[in-house]
Amino acid sequence: MVQAGRRAAIPAHLAALLSPSERSRLQGFRRAPRACEFLLGRLLMRRALMQGSAGRLEEIEVEERPGYAPIVRIAGVLADGVAQPAVSLSHSRGWIACAIGMGTPIGVDIEAPLAGRDLATLAGHAFTPAELSWLALQAKDDAGSREDAFYRLWCAKEAEYKYRHHAGEHHALAASVPPTLHHERQPHYHLCICSRAEAGQHRSEEIALEALLEWTAGRGSSG
Repeated sequence: MVQAGRRAAIPAHLAALLSPSERSRLQGFRRAPRACEFLLGRLLMRRALMQGSAGRLEEIEVEERPGYAPIVRIAGVLADGVAQPAVSLSHSRGWIACAIGMGTPIGVDIEAPLAGRDLATLAGHAFTPAELSWLALQAKDDAGSREDAFYRLWCAKEAEYKYRHHAGEHHALAASVPPTLHHERQPHYHLCICSRAEAGQHRSEEIALEALLEWTAGRGSSG
């Protein structure tokens, strides 16, 4: 994970690291903070993929698909969790998460709580009757625990949706395999990773924004 914070812009030359379709999408954002989140997310993705594979930066190809996750290839090979790591991205209120799956489809969701958010209404629209019943049983007299339970469930549903969508596209057999959910509750966000990895095998890391930018230093001019 990385936190964009209040930074509305980062060095423009880093956009040169993106694919043509990514740059086209980047130019379409009207709000500078959202454009910054997008660019940082794609830099974070490239860093994670290079760590998880033998691929070089220039070998990572990304093809945008409106309304869908991008298609990613490393050295011409689909990044689907088979020959190359699968990848999933999420962002929330300045926090950006990227997860890679080695030998598995992957889905990630990060949510930064927002004070005053109408969680009851959101739950009514997003959760099934069984999920609402479970939520109602969670710490009835403790608003903080209810909020934690809401975000735990919300993140789990989002991460599992991404996992199953990815599995359905690239892993016909894996789509029916029960996934494992890994939850993290940090002071500023909730995180969930969904994959076929065994419990305890998920690892997460927070990266300082300046460390990510330092990693990209000198790469923006390499094409």
